[in-house]
Amino acid sequence: MTMIQEPLKWRAKRNRDGDTIKDCWVTDAGYTVAVCRLPDTRYTVTRPGDAAPFAYLSTRDEVVAIIKADMAASEVPA
Repeated sequence: MTMIQEPLKWRAKRNRDGDTIKDCWVTDAGYTVAVCRLPDTRYTVTRPGDAAPFAYLSTRDEVVAIIKADMAASEVPA
């Protein structure tokens, strides 16, 4: 049986005052993705409820892949 995976849904992350946080998004599953400008631009990915990122990636495709893999490994509902 082949499972069809739904695409990740993202929305702009907001602060406590409801203002949009620049270059920061949250998925429906609660993962936070933010742009981090080191010498090169990277996307940081933070698990739901965690304070620190667990991955630093170069592309959006890599972000989607790591979130889906992490959700599968930890059985986080989509």
